[in-house]
Amino acid sequence: MSQLRSVLEEMAAVDDHRLSVAELAADIIELTHIEQMIDVLRARKTKNLADRGGHHQLGFSSPTALLAHQTRMSPGRAKAIVALGNTRERAPVTQQAWADGRISTDQARHLFRAAESVPDAYPEAEERLVDIIEGLDAVETGKAVEYWRQAVDGPGDIDPETQWVRRGLHLSNSIGGMRKVDGWLTRTAGEALDAAIAANMPPPGDGDTRTPRQRRHDALENLCRDWLDNGTTPTMGGEKPHISLLTDLPALRGIAGGTHETLNGDIIDIDTLRMIACDASITRIVLGPDSEVLDIGRKTRVWTTAQRKAIVARDRHCQAPGCRAKPQHCDIHHEGHWADGGTTSVDKGKLFCRFHHTQEHLKQRHRQHRHPSRT
Repeated sequence: MSQLRSVLEEMAAVDDHRLSVAELAADIIELTHIEQMIDVLRARKTKNLADRGGHHQLGFSSPTALLAHQTRMSPGRAKAIVALGNTRERAPVTQQAWADGRISTDQARHLFRAAESVPDAYPEAEERLVDIIEGLDAVETGKAVEYWRQAVDGPGDIDPETQWVRRGLHLSNSIGGMRKVDGWLTRTAGEALDAAIAANMPPPGDGDTRTPRQRRHDALENLCRDWLDNGTTPTMGGEKPHISLLTDLPALRGIAGGTHETLNGDIIDIDTLRMIACDASITRIVLGPDSEVLDIGRKTRVWTTAQRKAIVARDRHCQAPGCRAKPQHCDIHHEGHWADGGTTSVDKGKLFCRFHHTQEHLKQRHRQHRHPSRT
């Protein structure tokens, strides 16, 4: 082990900037091969330790607990390592192919899972399966193994009826006002969501630094808001459903501490409030000293229909450099917020997709923080 550590320390001491691209690539590939050898050895030694009860002798309840505590890795990763070691007897041919480097660790995991889910059929098919996947990548391996598993075992545990029972979606509030989405989708619902999100994820434009994960989030928001804006949506309490906020005038002017929350009572930040208010419908409600309603004004849009049509006709798409987001995915940004006394005129409105609209308000906040006297 000390020799292996010395070799790795020598490699770490090399200045990568002195290596050619080919040398860098060769090092990366060789390190990946070494990593797989380490995976195999670690799994074997973990199994041997468990068989001898070594984890108990060292004061741990399980090999997983030992690994997680001594190496500070996550319990999930430690459990996966232990599981790899436990497959030796169920899948000896796969283990040997993995140890010989004929298949990768990711490919081996697909086969080990198949050996666990179809234990009666796997031994007879194991050698053939290893031969088939040897020339495949990890993604194609997963598909090939799943086709085989379904051929010998049907749809498996998660059949359509079970999927229907397990389906569900949960939204919960998290720290800082964010929402956490958790749940299980049926195969058909998942495919529908994938297709809808993909259709709302055009290629990123110049300067778009969002990760694919962030772009999927923004595409889902576009889907929801487009649906809410659609005239065919059902009414709730006599009105079309929309994001509804309760705020006082100081909050609209950027002063926190009064009222700025959703109708569910969740407090939102001032920047988000002002961004939404850029392109919204406003209803004025006058309250008395004991919070009694004294007067309710008519709902009015910040931008009239005619103004919106004029701005869309002029801009055609998001006005951020390099962005071509369509008007239906855009808000109208108010240059000089109306709550601060800015005029609501066509020349003061500009189409921004929701991502760039958010970015614009974040820039304004940073400018205000740097120059508070200008707010």
